[in-house]
Amino acid sequence: MSDEKTMMDSIVGSFFYGEIDEKNVFPFPHFSEEQVEFGKEMTNAVNKYCEDAIDGEKMDEEAKIPEEVIRGLAELGLCGMAVEEQYGGLELDYSLYSRVFAEVASFDGSVATMLGAHQSIGYRALLNEGNQEQKDKWLPKLATGESMAAFCLTEPGSGSDAYSIKTKAVDNGDGTYTITGQKLWITNAGMAEFYSVFCKTDHEINGEVKEKISCFIVEKGMEGVSFGEKENKMGIRASETRAVYFDKVVVPKENILGELGKGFKIAMNVLNSGRLSLGAGCVGGMKTILKLATEHAKGRKQFGKSIAEFGMIQEKLTEMAARCYATESIVYLTTGNMCKGLNDYYLETAVCKIYGSESLWKVVDTGLQIAAGNGYMKEYPYERIMRDTRINLIFEGTNEILRCFLALSGVRGPSEGLKELGKISDVSKALQDPIKSLGVLTNFAKNRVTKMIGHRSISKVHPELEEYAGYFNSMLGGFSIQVENTLMKYGKKIIDNELPQQRLANMAIELYVMLAVMSRTTAIMEKSDVGQAKKDYVMNLAKVALREARSTFVKNLKEMTSNQDKLVAQTAKQVCDNDGYGLDIIDF
Repeated sequence: MSDEKTMMDSIVGSFFYGEIDEKNVFPFPHFSEEQVEFGKEMTNAVNKYCEDAIDGEKMDEEAKIPEEVIRGLAELGLCGMAVEEQYGGLELDYSLYSRVFAEVASFDGSVATMLGAHQSIGYRALLNEGNQEQKDKWLPKLATGESMAAFCLTEPGSGSDAYSIKTKAVDNGDGTYTITGQKLWITNAGMAEFYSVFCKTDHEINGEVKEKISCFIVEKGMEGVSFGEKENKMGIRASETRAVYFDKVVVPKENILGELGKGFKIAMNVLNSGRLSLGAGCVGGMKTILKLATEHAKGRKQFGKSIAEFGMIQEKLTEMAARCYATESIVYLTTGNMCKGLNDYYLETAVCKIYGSESLWKVVDTGLQIAAGNGYMKEYPYERIMRDTRINLIFEGTNEILRCFLALSGVRGPSEGLKELGKISDVSKALQDPIKSLGVLTNFAKNRVTKMIGHRSISKVHPELEEYAGYFNSMLGGFSIQVENTLMKYGKKIIDNELPQQRLANMAIELYVMLAVMSRTTAIMEKSDVGQAKKDYVMNLAKVALREARSTFVKNLKEMTSNQDKLVAQTAKQVCDNDGYGLDIIDF
């Protein structure tokens, strides 16, 4: 996409003020002719190789990706997609990276997981923070797949709360550090040669010794590095997941990535960008399952006609395709803006991960339902794809914690304005770091609260979408008011109230979906080289996606003031007190 760089505020972040800058949304980002040609060549090559070499059923059964498959993927350049050409990489921008990754993911979840763990997060800290000597030393082997990488953050007692890690790196005073600890559920652990390891380090601050997180490069051959048994997983079974143990591993200070004590931010930046490829991968998975479901619906005859002619099957196919279109739209609006200079992009990538993973799960579930009995049988790919798909809602930040992150990050800016108005005290201070495990919060430095919307309306949509643009403008205003009302109601206690956080996050997600779908659809409708049949199809998909997004938004908006939150809390306590259901029918 365009190389022109401009500084740009977060689009999702602006929603919390009731604002939107149309120049950041219209026109929808597009590939240059050169990029289109390269993208087609690359995806065709990936498609051909994967069709010939990848046997998802066999890999799932054997719980292993064959070495020759990994070598073949590496020879295509798929181990160094974002690495500069001087180090042997393809040097793809965010959009082309996502497009190629989606193609890989359309074939097999385990392969996509292995490649994503290698480069989306495994050595991403090296790309982001590495100095020249570090890049010269490690990137050439990583980019060509000669060495594989792993990202080591999670521990037995530290999942979403990443700041609570226990692995420690002690300064030996001789230019080396000794690392002791363990990491859990590490993808590529046993096959990797390069590990981005996050550890606690001691720092003297105002006469006190305090722990902070630092990032170290650890190599497999270092004494004291060992591994647990390969995990027996529900899905993505062919990808390798193990525990990694560090027993007094000595590493030189030259292996520190970035600034000592800044590892937490480094880790969060890695995960924030990594979620983008996850969202793109979900698009690839949806396309695969939709193709399978469509072929089955057209070929399956009941009562004298194909089941594709029955209303409830038609509804399912329509919703599946609309979900795919909407997810693809938010992914490429995000990548396009990242290429143009969107620096604070982690709210957008969080939306891509949440919406993409939940859409994929829904599409897979619906596809299996269309296949009916066939879908439940292991001889068909549906059940394997379903098992592979479920992890997407969990890793790289569970969707629950990401919703908290999205909501609390978003309300931080408006809380400043309310504080100045004297409405609440210390809210912005409390929100400085509400979820330490999710990274540094964006500071949307604006000094007012928008109560009503109108002067920043969406106006550049295609005429057929003007009705939905009107809905969007009204919804955006209603959302900003709810942000203000929520902060005034809860004050700094908003941090401890996850259900209103969830609703705010859900509304922000649907606003972004609507915006991306309207922008992309408008761009397609204005293209002279797109046939009318395709334009009609796109417009129908857009309207279905927009109606669904609006419906979900309205439901969450109503529940901000009319809900069962107290009843939920009371009942959940009773369930816990009874260690589950706790009622025996024979007692009545």
